[in-house]
Amino acid sequence: MSLEEAIEHRNQRIANIRTECAEIFAQSKNITLEIGCGKGHYMSEYAAKFADELCVGIDLISERVRDSRRRAANKNASNAYFVKAEASEFLEAMPQDVRVNKIFIFFPDPWPKARHHRRRLMQQDFLNYIREFAAVGTKLYFRTDYREYFDWTVDVINQNSNWKLTEQTQLPIEVVSQFQRILPEFSTLVAEAI
Repeated sequence: MSLEEAIEHRNQRIANIRTECAEIFAQSKNITLEIGCGKGHYMSEYAAKFADELCVGIDLISERVRDSRRRAANKNASNAYFVKAEASEFLEAMPQDVRVNKIFIFFPDPWPKARHHRRRLMQQDFLNYIREFAAVGTKLYFRTDYREYFDWTVDVINQNSNWKLTEQTQLPIEVVSQFQRILPEFSTLVAEAI
């Protein structure tokens, strides 16, 4: 595939997300976003508890998105939506006047080998990009079981002028996800958009 073809495919995916999410974005100019929602354990429970928030979970795997939708329906969380999308493409598809008020990122791939660290989600470019869609005071909740990635993320946030770490380490609600059932330990941090 040539570079031009790859760009055209990406643009088509963004256009498809924009079309698929038009009704979602018409409901509110503020969303709560989970990047890498897995099977929707957290976002379904969160949306059921905070029915006044428009909640969107995104994941790259279609089966997870389908499972998330079923889980939200079982919780009567009609304010929860799940979309198959890559994070930057989803953000690019959002209307310019929509803002993200909370961001949840739980157990992203740590890419443990040093040569793969450039693939990690938590990077300066990502934090700068997502800040364009975040209101001042937006909270970013991050959780991982991989200590080196946690320390990496702390460093990335500390070096970023758009985000600051808070002393808070608790989530708005606790939900035991599939990952948490099998992982003995994990660490959580909360950053705030400035």
